[in-house]
Amino acid sequence: MRLTAILRSVINAATNSSISRTIPVATKPSTISEPSLSHSDSTLILSLILPSRQETCRFHLNLQTATVGQLLDEIKQEDAGIEHAHVFDENGNILSKAYKISSLMNSSFTVQLNKQKTFLFDAVNKLQVKESAMKNPKTDGPSIEHTVSALYHALNIMKVYHSKYIVLKNEANELATQLEPLEKIKNKLADICQRHTTRCIWYGLGAMSFQVGILAELTWDVYSWDIVEPISYFIAYGTAMGFYAFHLMTRADFEYMTMTDRIFLRRFYREARRHSFDISLYNRLKDRLFIVHTDLARLRSPLSLSLPAPPNPLKCKISGEELSPLDAYRASRRVEL
Repeated sequence: MRLTAILRSVINAATNSSISRTIPVATKPSTISEPSLSHSDSTLILSLILPSRQETCRFHLNLQTATVGQLLDEIKQEDAGIEHAHVFDENGNILSKAYKISSLMNSSFTVQLNKQKTFLFDAVNKLQVKESAMKNPKTDGPSIEHTVSALYHALNIMKVYHSKYIVLKNEANELATQLEPLEKIKNKLADICQRHTTRCIWYGLGAMSFQVGILAELTWDVYSWDIVEPISYFIAYGTAMGFYAFHLMTRADFEYMTMTDRIFLRRFYREARRHSFDISLYNRLKDRLFIVHTDLARLRSPLSLSLPAPPNPLKCKISGEELSPLDAYRASRRVEL
């Protein structure tokens, strides 16, 4: 019995030592693949090395709908340490976020991350891509890619409109907030300039009345018309010369509204310098706000949103003629009164 127990202990020790020798496995060091660009089934596959984690990440982009902005957003979402990401063309120009990925593949481009790491990619025609993937087969009807693109557009267009509307609405609110203090100063200066312009107009009328009175007194009380006639001629000719000089200096016709606007603007710019009012900043903000409101109106257009047709117009019960909303409102107010 003792002999069998000793043999069993020896066998167990031998097996344990063999197992302990076979557990460690030689693992190969992990290697980071180089950045690459490939194409498969209307999808662009872009591999980049993320600077923070030093890992290779593959980005799949649809050639029909993807843009440079979508690629940059996905890169920043994947690596939070990336603050600056840009895509340059072969001439070193920065590509906008609205630039299509399908157009990007036609020439060489560069991806720059955090202004340090740069990856250069060749055009797609230099890659080994199947011609059937690059060229659509000629068929009588629309191709599958065009059908899928149209379906994607129909399913996601309202989401794009909504996101764009939110961005424009936030920008409009921010611009309105920046313009609010400037509008108060501008209205105050406009009131001052308007009062100055009104005074100048009345002063001009008073000067013309005084001139007529002096000529009338010289004609009937002091001298005769034979003496005053040459004086009135020179006054009229001098006034015409003044109008001509105004046209030479301003390149505009002498009109009362033109003269009034020039008086107002000259006074406004003078008051703006006194009150340190930045007119150029105000004009830039107003122009941008106008563009944003125009884009919002285009987004709310019934044709763009595919909304149903408006309801039938209001008609008069007696004559059958169409009524405008204002006439209908006035009629309802008469009934209430």
